[in-house]
Amino acid sequence: MNFKTLTQRAGAVAAALLVAGAAHAANLNSDKVGTEADFEDVTKFCGTKPIKVALSVGFMNANRQMKFEELKDEAAKCPNITEVGLADGQGNPEKELANIRSLAAQGFDIILLGPPDAGPAAIPAMRDAMRMGSVVIPIEVGVNFPGKIGTDYTTIVTPNQEQMASVYAQFLVDQLHGKGNVIVWGGSPGAPQTTAQEPGWKKVFADNPGINVLEGPVVSGWDPAQYQKVTTALLAKYPEIDGMYSDYGVGVLGSLRAFKAAGRPMPPVTGLDANGAQCFYTENKPNEPKLEMGLTSSWTWIFRLALRKGLAAVNDIDSEEPSIVNVDLLVDSTSDNPEIHPVCDPDLPADVSLRSSLLSKEQLIAIFK
Repeated sequence: MNFKTLTQRAGAVAAALLVAGAAHAANLNSDKVGTEADFEDVTKFCGTKPIKVALSVGFMNANRQMKFEELKDEAAKCPNITEVGLADGQGNPEKELANIRSLAAQGFDIILLGPPDAGPAAIPAMRDAMRMGSVVIPIEVGVNFPGKIGTDYTTIVTPNQEQMASVYAQFLVDQLHGKGNVIVWGGSPGAPQTTAQEPGWKKVFADNPGINVLEGPVVSGWDPAQYQKVTTALLAKYPEIDGMYSDYGVGVLGSLRAFKAAGRPMPPVTGLDANGAQCFYTENKPNEPKLEMGLTSSWTWIFRLALRKGLAAVNDIDSEEPSIVNVDLLVDSTSDNPEIHPVCDPDLPADVSLRSSLLSKEQLIAIFK
């Protein structure tokens, strides 16, 4: 199998758009909600014909690199997958959209968008790729992502962002006993994940009027340095910040470092399962009585599920797996169950998802060498 990062060449796209897209008759259960317990073996969907798969991202970070390795690991179970490519938009929305069209022009059978950081602006490029015959699957976009399944893209595969947001928000409500000042963090401006989560946390906080959202969603770019820089300014602005809603475990560490530098008590925080977050907790909790941590699955398996949906579409095999996956807290420092208390593995980098990943410890170490 040829795993490589693709150079982007969009020159052949205009001519390729004249080619009619292939029709796919499989039932992909695009609106089915479930859990990880409903996942199936990829070999059921591999088929026999040669298949090329590509991942398109608006920008790469450590979390997405880990998910890409999970994608390659899953693809390796299908000997007929001949190539797994990666197209990085490098933070440029125009390049991201050109990449999508270029991948289709290069003949990639399955194009996974993990996620489309350009948001709904990516839909015309997805639609063009569909017309060229590619199976196109936006990932992590939530259930209300615009566009039409079957026309603008093949299906969606996403954690239930609104449900996950409600889990985060309820954790903070519980820790603050329904009263306190909260900062809500988002990713990039207009990011589908941030947009999809907003109804979830807004509803929970509205049901608990003692919770006051000071600001949010605050732009972070899912960059720990940005979290720290902005939190420093927020601490100067607000004399009391009681909780931090975040959808990125490593990112919120930047915020906690800002609290520490300012000599302010660290508040309860949320985020995705990450080794660094749990190591920080175990190191600092003895001196920080208010610090609590609620982390959900970081859904590193989501690209695996998206690949299986893509293979089902290409091979016209019905998929009974959910397309929308509910997630719960995998790490809860306040739980009566010690099995889900924070744990730290000093041998692993900060971004590693200890409880979410399906890769071995050796594979995880190798990713971040």
